[in-house]
Amino acid sequence: GSRSGSSRSSYSGGKKSSVKSKLAKAAVIGAVAYGGYQLGKATARFGHWSHQGWGFNDWNRWREQDGHLCRNNNDCNWLDRNLQCEDYELDFSVSRAWYGGDFAAIVGECECQGGMQWDGRELQCQAPQSGGFLTALVVILVFAVLGCCCCGFFCWFCRR
Repeated sequence: GSRSGSSRSSYSGGKKSSVKSKLAKAAVIGAVAYGGYQLGKATARFGHWSHQGWGFNDWNRWREQDGHLCRNNNDCNWLDRNLQCEDYELDFSVSRAWYGGDFAAIVGECECQGGMQWDGRELQCQAPQSGGFLTALVVILVFAVLGCCCCGFFCWFCRR
């Protein structure tokens, strides 16, 4: 997906395997500047997170630089309860300032669980958008089949 603040990311977390996936810098979630709306939401949620030695502005600066990196699920689910820390082998060097210098404990990136997608505007995991086009296509096909059946029945009835 696009990296803009209003984008929906397609990164939804997959099954963990014994082989770690590499996380390239270009693929990280959240490495984008938040607008005022997102800053307000994130700041309010940050206050409920049990952290020590750093503030929101520190975390936000690290996030803008490297994405929403994590040591464990607690580093993720303060922002949304459906975010989890997905284990990756980082393919780039992270800021040594992360988590008050605890950068070596970083194991991966926060991702939505259960097939949900990250909504960068609302800062929450959301169920994937249902295919409105697909639904409309099915409805049209059903009406077309019913229309053909009605026409066929009408023609059969008139011939009698």
